[in-house]
Amino acid sequence: MTTTQTIAQLRKTGLTVLGDMPWGTHCCHFFQTRGDLLETLVPFFKVGLESKEFCLWVVHAPLTEEQARRAIRQRIAESDRYLDEGRLEIVSSREWYLKGGSFSMRRVLRAWDDKLAEAVARGYAGMRANGNVAWLEKKDWTRFDEYERALNESLARKAMIVLCSYALQKSGAAEVLDVARTHQFAIAKRRGSWQVVEWRTPPSSEDPYQTLTTREREILLLAAEGLTNPQIARRLSISVRTVESHRANLMRKLGLRNQTELVRYALRRGLLALEHRSRP
Repeated sequence: MTTTQTIAQLRKTGLTVLGDMPWGTHCCHFFQTRGDLLETLVPFFKVGLESKEFCLWVVHAPLTEEQARRAIRQRIAESDRYLDEGRLEIVSSREWYLKGGSFSMRRVLRAWDDKLAEAVARGYAGMRANGNVAWLEKKDWTRFDEYERALNESLARKAMIVLCSYALQKSGAAEVLDVARTHQFAIAKRRGSWQVVEWRTPPSSEDPYQTLTTREREILLLAAEGLTNPQIARRLSISVRTVESHRANLMRKLGLRNQTELVRYALRRGLLALEHRSRP
């Protein structure tokens, strides 16, 4: 199965508030306490380990590497085996994001790709990861926002799910909006319960799907099924450039930013055949 076909498969997140998500999902949560972190991340990794995914947990205060390991051992059966086999790696934010004493967008993006390639080579279904960025200072927001946007684009068509953790007490109103824009979903706790906010283009009175031409609808379906532009061109007996033009138009009309969002839209609209909806 190709990566583009794999991305249409839904993966369990372990979080009721999120439900199932396709590969390539990039979401975040705002936390206030260590309990908030463990309440979301332990079930997130538990279901990943049970689904034969490689898991990477990048921790920062108020959670240490040892506290994360203890939480895993207390709440996940066979946790010692998972840790001994290297199915779950727990590293510090300093080691992952600030290696060498400074943040490098290029280095971190490459590190994600390297870990995914290693996971696939070892026979894992894919990779899920969490990165706690509570180390981030206000002076670094602009640069890190650029990184999050690049990561969002990078994850498209990859067998990977990333959940980023942001400390709410370090995030002002402007930062919260910036974070929401660079993630497909943002989770926050309100009145004791987790709620999810999906960043999307404000709806108009007209259903955007109804504005698509017949050809754009055909290309939407084929792209959601995992066909590349050259494959779609051959299937429809049109040029690759024509496919690219139609695809750009339908993405703009539907307010979609990448392949992951295209697949999610097709799933929610019921456009994909049953085999593309099934879980592995």
